[in-house]
Amino acid sequence: MPVIDWTFVLNVVFVFVVAYFFSINTIYLSILFISIISINRRRRFGFSFDLDQAFKFRLLPPVSIILPAYNEEKTIVESVRSLLFVRYPSYEVLVVNDGSKDRTLDVLKEAFKLIKTDYVFRRSINTEPVRGIYISKEFKNIIVIDKENGGKADALNAGINVSHYPYFCAIDADTILGSDALAKLIMPFVNDPERTVAVGGVVKAANGAEIQSGRLLRERLTKNILVILQGIEYARSFFMGRMGLSTINCLLIISGAFGLFKKEDVLRIEGYKRRSLGEDMMLVVKLHKLKRSERKRYRVAFVHDTVCWTELPSSIRVLKKQRLRWQMGLMESLFENRDVFFNPKYGSLGLFAFPFYFFSEIIPPFLELIAYAIMVYGLIFKIFTPGSVLHFFLVSWVYSILHSFIAISMEHYIVGTTLRFSHFVLRILASFVENLFYRQLNIFYRVGGVFKYYAKVKEWGEMERSGYK
Repeated sequence: MPVIDWTFVLNVVFVFVVAYFFSINTIYLSILFISIISINRRRRFGFSFDLDQAFKFRLLPPVSIILPAYNEEKTIVESVRSLLFVRYPSYEVLVVNDGSKDRTLDVLKEAFKLIKTDYVFRRSINTEPVRGIYISKEFKNIIVIDKENGGKADALNAGINVSHYPYFCAIDADTILGSDALAKLIMPFVNDPERTVAVGGVVKAANGAEIQSGRLLRERLTKNILVILQGIEYARSFFMGRMGLSTINCLLIISGAFGLFKKEDVLRIEGYKRRSLGEDMMLVVKLHKLKRSERKRYRVAFVHDTVCWTELPSSIRVLKKQRLRWQMGLMESLFENRDVFFNPKYGSLGLFAFPFYFFSEIIPPFLELIAYAIMVYGLIFKIFTPGSVLHFFLVSWVYSILHSFIAISMEHYIVGTTLRFSHFVLRILASFVENLFYRQLNIFYRVGGVFKYYAKVKEWGEMERSGYK
């Protein structure tokens, strides 16, 4: 019986893991290159739209802003007030209280002088029962829907049922929009109304910012290192991922904190999937499949220069809940639509987008854990030298910091910021720390999310608000 050379086996596995990560990072850099080309092209050849003229002559279509809320008493009033400062000619704000156990509905009643009405609407999508609909005495465009608890997707569907307008913007209860954010987000629909089905924008951290009467007056760098690292991660996601993927029409995720959709198309796929852990991704995937089945030209767009701010988890406990849910939602969206994988019928969606998300988001955490185990084993039994392991970590570290530097620079250059230059430098320095503990945390959360998905454990992972601190 031949003797297995475990040293050779471990070396082969380790080389495979290194080659795998090199390939994935090369694809990410290619997507980044596509993002830069796309942004430069839009800046040079993009149609310039005069917002002042658009407001004067009411050229922009009316929009319904839907804000689902569950136990959001700490931030809900500030969020709704921020929407009153949105610079847009015609819009309505629908706040959906999804059976909150705290004083969410009470604080809304007090702040906006709500009165209950006999409101008649068409129930196009099945939802949990609506207990009451309120309108504001002071602001005619504010509508509050009080319903039985059914989850975020169900709350959004209730908002769609009550909404009046052909487009709706889904945001989170703690989202604060920039004054021109909605006007910029609607532009793909204005420029190409027939093909555009959904549009996403940039999300940034509101933690530490100066906020007054629902308006973000000034960005400030929070002292919480966990929030700073998430902000860097967000920058990479939006400017190194979503921008490039949208250019080749392979964008599968539009953030639940800031997304704009054509209501007609969403009704055709029966709205958001109820009790889903990844309702935002599931909706976009269903829209892709709808349009692909119709064999029509369409696009899911991303606007790189419009931004909203939202509260990011400020504790490891809350971060864990969020990331477990995200990974489970990703698994749900991919595997419940497994017929798309490598299916030429779905074009780039099946041949690139689905495989890319699977091989870049599901597989890497497991391979990285294997790589760590091999390195520890190799050091103990002197298969690897400390120098070779250190060299591997330095190369991967430099690669990661380079990605972060480019993404943060793009965010500052494209979106703009009120942060001082010193804060920009601090964010770059923080990216050095990311690989010391934050990356490893996310690996365990993502692996845990996969196991929880297969164990059929469904839990929302309630976000605990601290009021933008």
